[in-house]
Amino acid sequence: MVEYNAPIRDYEFLYNEVLDAIPTAQRLGFVDFDAEFLSMLMEGWAEHTTEVWLPINQLGDIEGLKFEDGTIKMPQEFKDAYREGIEGGWMSTSCKPEHGGMGVPVFFQSVTWAEFGTAANMAMSVLPALSVGVYEVLTEHGDQELIDYFATNLASGEWSGTMCLTEPHAGTDLGIITTKAEPQEDGTYRVSGTKTFITYGEHDMTDNIVHLVLAKTPGAPESTKGITLFLVPKFLPAEWESGGVEALSQELMATHNGVTCSGSEEKMGLHASPTCVMNFDESIGWRVGELHEGMSLMFQMMNRERVATGMMGIGLAEIAYQNALAWARERRQGRDLKGMQDPNERADNILVHPDVRRMLLEAKVNNEGCRALAAWTGLLLDQMSSEDPEEAEYANALISLFTPIVKAHFTDLGCETASTCMQVMGGAGYCSEFGVEQFYRDVRISRIWEGTNGIQALDLTGRKITQNMGKNLRHLMWPLTEFIEENRDIPEMSEFNKPLHQGVRGLQHLTLLLIAEGQANPHFLAAGATDYCRYFGNILLAYMWARMARVALESVGDPFYDAKIASARFFFKRIFPETVGLAAKIQAGHKPMMEYPEAMM
Repeated sequence: MVEYNAPIRDYEFLYNEVLDAIPTAQRLGFVDFDAEFLSMLMEGWAEHTTEVWLPINQLGDIEGLKFEDGTIKMPQEFKDAYREGIEGGWMSTSCKPEHGGMGVPVFFQSVTWAEFGTAANMAMSVLPALSVGVYEVLTEHGDQELIDYFATNLASGEWSGTMCLTEPHAGTDLGIITTKAEPQEDGTYRVSGTKTFITYGEHDMTDNIVHLVLAKTPGAPESTKGITLFLVPKFLPAEWESGGVEALSQELMATHNGVTCSGSEEKMGLHASPTCVMNFDESIGWRVGELHEGMSLMFQMMNRERVATGMMGIGLAEIAYQNALAWARERRQGRDLKGMQDPNERADNILVHPDVRRMLLEAKVNNEGCRALAAWTGLLLDQMSSEDPEEAEYANALISLFTPIVKAHFTDLGCETASTCMQVMGGAGYCSEFGVEQFYRDVRISRIWEGTNGIQALDLTGRKITQNMGKNLRHLMWPLTEFIEENRDIPEMSEFNKPLHQGVRGLQHLTLLLIAEGQANPHFLAAGATDYCRYFGNILLAYMWARMARVALESVGDPFYDAKIASARFFFKRIFPETVGLAAKIQAGHKPMMEYPEAMM
């Protein structure tokens, strides 16, 4: 039986003691948002996901979905659970009150909501996450008539949304897409083309599906500079007649809009999450944003989805850890190498074995470190909209840096942790009965979604660290160096502060090396990108663990805080040292791989 306890206490610690999230949110305009309301939200959402979503997770994996004659039918239990979430208002916590949302800060939806939902049922959680992304792009960049017509139903979850980028011949290289959008006299466009790997592109969970589609208009520039973003619904008003935006006056959506599904992929995991081939046949659409600015708008949604994907890594890693630990507490095999611990039993509990503890503690400590960085990232997402230009600049700079790291590092660790937790459980971990093998199969896509982790690493090294003349990195170095200096003379912090200081200095040196050598030979930069991204991720986790240890030292003697100190110690002694090896690989450069004879591979 799979179990899950949402880490509410951990988030309360992070939001209220480490990050000061409530005062920040109130200063940003969420005046009625307090710690009590946040705890109530977390408890309510945790109860919903564990009682409604979790019990059908394995069912969805086993039963999957049914694709027949261009339609996808979801398990009835999924439809019922989704409807219950709509009725409880859980699909729209961060949407605006005027559209029926709760209007809470972004950090709750993008971080805590995402982790709890993903852990309980990743296949289910993807649908509302995408819909909120479409809602945000529409409300920020769409014409008011479009907002008036689509926003409320997207916010509530009555309608769902997708983003349609990839084509059969164009994945990462979106500049070569062939989907076309022909302008019409009434201001609409006729969109035609095929998109692949579209999550929830077709299903029967909602009454309508609203697609954000990248396409090119006649005469558009080559490459990504000629791409425009269009909103294309599956259904139009019942009595649709050409009339532009003004014609969107009917409440009933019944006229099919030439949007069809020609296939659903058979996948390793996420069996209850449709992955579709979508065809647009002169489908009516509306431009969102300006002509040829589609990539920047779609990247706004994609970057938010990259954070959401990173949270999938944490969510699946956490539930895998919890179930592996529960199993380990009951499992007896062998004897403690220092002598038997339970002479009245035929064997000792496997937690006496150092290697079992190593695996479980790596999972626990990486999960909690990633959660802390995620909470900080979520708060920065709110600060990006600050009316204080300095605060907004600071937040935007850090989000630029953090997004590829959150996506890549969290999902790398999520996959590693799910695999490790299977290993803890031995043969039982490989069996479907215990659930952990499903978590591994489900989380594996997270390293590929929203741009592979190799692409994230290239984005970090090739763009984000040099962006704005290096301002992004300078904005990060200020709080890091200030924290190190503030804690330099505190004896209890020495075991955390010294390695953090060394790691930050190493990050600075490696960054300068990549930039200098990369200018002469881009292969040098690209060869070290993935290792640099992981190095950077470890530095950020080290900073978060040092911050958590600093807070916990004020409450020594309380088991929760003592565990935080012990976890910080484990991180710096057992996980952080991998940065030494990563630095060596970065410095080795590109020659060992690029000069390797292709014929001998």
